[in-house]
Amino acid sequence: MSPFLLPRCRPAAPARAAVFVAVALALQACTVQAPTGPDAAITSEAEVLLESAASMPEVALRSPAAVDAAPLLPVYWLGDRNGLLYREFLPAESTGDPVAAAVQAMTSAEPLDHDYYSPWQPASSVNTSISPDNVITVDISSDSFTAGIDAAAAGQAIQQLVYTATAAAANSGLVSGGNPSSVRLLVDGKAGYTAFGHIGLGAVLQRDVSAVAPVWIINPQDGSVRSDRTVIIQGSTTTTHTGLEWRVRRVDGGGVPAEDVVAGTVPVEEGTGTVGLYEFSVALEQGTYLVEVYEGSETEPASGPAENAIADDKLISLS
Repeated sequence: MSPFLLPRCRPAAPARAAVFVAVALALQACTVQAPTGPDAAITSEAEVLLESAASMPEVALRSPAAVDAAPLLPVYWLGDRNGLLYREFLPAESTGDPVAAAVQAMTSAEPLDHDYYSPWQPASSVNTSISPDNVITVDISSDSFTAGIDAAAAGQAIQQLVYTATAAAANSGLVSGGNPSSVRLLVDGKAGYTAFGHIGLGAVLQRDVSAVAPVWIINPQDGSVRSDRTVIIQGSTTTTHTGLEWRVRRVDGGGVPAEDVVAGTVPVEEGTGTVGLYEFSVALEQGTYLVEVYEGSETEPASGPAENAIADDKLISLS
């Protein structure tokens, strides 16, 4: 099975997410320079980790695919409709510091899902270090800050960096299980920079739970291609009080979703903290499909997600 990027004619839809991992201790400092070659393509899907909004024990969901030996980096993006955060796993361009590599990818890589974007510009350098009390210092070059975004987008961009850095540190086992990790952000080696012209970088930064989206499809990742006709869909949600609805639509040659192939509901199981887990499987024929998971309408169940629904979707192909 080999995931790849599908054409950009994919329909836009709200995509949302929430999660955090906590693991064992280390101290590291490193510099990552901006990559000079094209972004690497993911060669296989790997084990993915759910994260709760706070520092909780890890919860693992395994892809039905074999786990690839190449390291993957957790990177957060903004949704192009709602501006909320969600995460993908991207191949590591560097074997050095995984935190610096993840932040570098956040500024310069392309999301797998074309519903996602980053307001950052490619950083010419990223330096990181981690203290014994889980404070991650990120020193990023000033050329990474985009001009002209508003204060709300600037705040989300800072949270994007905080979530990416803390997830990469936890995913790599570089933080202890005692204290929640936080981020001290320096720019060109100095504190007090005004990020994007709006956000003063004086204090240590924590994760803001309101910044993340409430429904994710964790597996499969967007643009994946598989040969197994049974597709297992796994994900997380903060809407744990009720089940979720889902549907699978075939996508025609122009990238437009056509007829519904199958639809249903899935219960949400208790996960970590305020995060619930769901899983279901569907049998599909060869072709390209849009998988959608969403909070259903009380008045029109199984009618598809409303325009502002809590939802996520992924485009997949069966060879």
